[in-house]
Amino acid sequence: MINNSRPRIDYTRKDFASLREDLLRLAREKLPAWTDHSANDLGVVLLELFASVADSLFYYEDRLANESYLPTAVERRSVMHLLRLIGYELRPPQASSADLVLLFDPAATGTVVIDTGSRFQTTAAATGKPVGFQYIRDPISIELNNLPTVRHRDGNFYKRFAFLPVVQVDAAISDETLGSSDGSAGQRFPLARSSLIEDSLVVDVNEGSGPKVWEKKATLLNSLSASEHYIVRRDEFDVAWVVFGDDQYGKIPRRGRNTLRASYLVGGGIKGNVPPLSISQAVTNISDLQLVFNKSAATGGADAEPISEAAERGPQLFRAMGRAVTARDYEEHAQQFGVGKARARTGGWNRIELFVAPVGGGQPTDTLKADLRAYFENKRIMTSILDVRNPSYINVFIEGTLEVQAYFFTEQVQQQVENAVSNLLAFDQVDFEKKLYLTKVYEAIEAVEGVRGVNITRFALADSAEAIPGDGTLKFGWNEIPQAGYGTGILLTVLGGRRDS
Repeated sequence: MINNSRPRIDYTRKDFASLREDLLRLAREKLPAWTDHSANDLGVVLLELFASVADSLFYYEDRLANESYLPTAVERRSVMHLLRLIGYELRPPQASSADLVLLFDPAATGTVVIDTGSRFQTTAAATGKPVGFQYIRDPISIELNNLPTVRHRDGNFYKRFAFLPVVQVDAAISDETLGSSDGSAGQRFPLARSSLIEDSLVVDVNEGSGPKVWEKKATLLNSLSASEHYIVRRDEFDVAWVVFGDDQYGKIPRRGRNTLRASYLVGGGIKGNVPPLSISQAVTNISDLQLVFNKSAATGGADAEPISEAAERGPQLFRAMGRAVTARDYEEHAQQFGVGKARARTGGWNRIELFVAPVGGGQPTDTLKADLRAYFENKRIMTSILDVRNPSYINVFIEGTLEVQAYFFTEQVQQQVENAVSNLLAFDQVDFEKKLYLTKVYEAIEAVEGVRGVNITRFALADSAEAIPGDGTLKFGWNEIPQAGYGTGILLTVLGGRRDS
């Protein structure tokens, strides 16, 4: 027979109030003589203390259980370590890139050298505070005699050089002292500045015969005991740590008064996605240079990868084993690299067409495309050819009549409606080939307080012959992304409400 005499325990009653109630009920059963259960009773005080301690213990127990599994973990550190078990590293902040146009004195001759590290920046008027950019490739020589002479918008003539690729850099750190080796295995040294730009780090070790540059690796598993290698690991605060080997996998820097030094660049984030014509100051003196500007917006800047996206993308990339074979593999790798949106398809038996949109929208720069191709170099099939392409942005035009309730300011309600439609068409809310529904436009507008009614009279693409599709749905091509056809996404005729005097 089943023994039903044992008490049934409810394991969900783990909060303070439930524990206090259960302890009091148990006290009534075990100590019937104890009848004073008021808040000022010493027994109740002790009982509440035990309930409080148990509540805290249960809380930490639940948190430990949640943080041990990828679907339920909420702390960046937990997700980072769980994904590291399958070889996935969270994407750090990405630096934006831009292509600059340099205008030189029309009478200048000879050769101008653009050195590595040449710096440019935006104006405070354009971006609030200056945002720095830097040329990080090998020095380039410009023959001024071979440059075309063009007339600029200011009416003057200049010798024009296009394009100089630059990346967003907050600061360049040179010869930062990390410390000295104590001879132990797996030594770790943090960099003083966070937001390290990938591939800019140079670490040298002085073991008595002068500084020698060691080589950075993705892992030390393939390193020998004498290999002068190190790896970089980031923590949840985006601090980069330089990690050395254990004399089995990677060499330990020799113990002594040796000095470990690092030189690197820091930067990245969406702040680098500056608008066109905003990079207009040359911080580094360049001979005969008179004007500089970015013809197109800087693109590719991204903040650190959100843990929600990493938790979803990590296992998918793990199944691909670090390779790009299917179209989905190319899309996932491109997003892990740092682009905003990606779409891939085969363009032939050995050609992959990868359409990418940088974070925040716009077209990818040549620098971003080159970096993306280099990223896929050891991931694609050897015989495949990667063609990185621009997305096609399609304008959506919305027009209608808006009725505002009495006692609401007309201009204020109109602005809120325009914001609602603008958010509906924002870059983060749309995607390749994503359909747009007229019902969603009505929902967004009618949710604004003060709207009495709205009648949409046009919901169409630029070349559409009909004002509104029969099914109220706008469809887009495979490589097309919708965007607002007007500055705010909608053109309104407003009726009613109060005018703000």
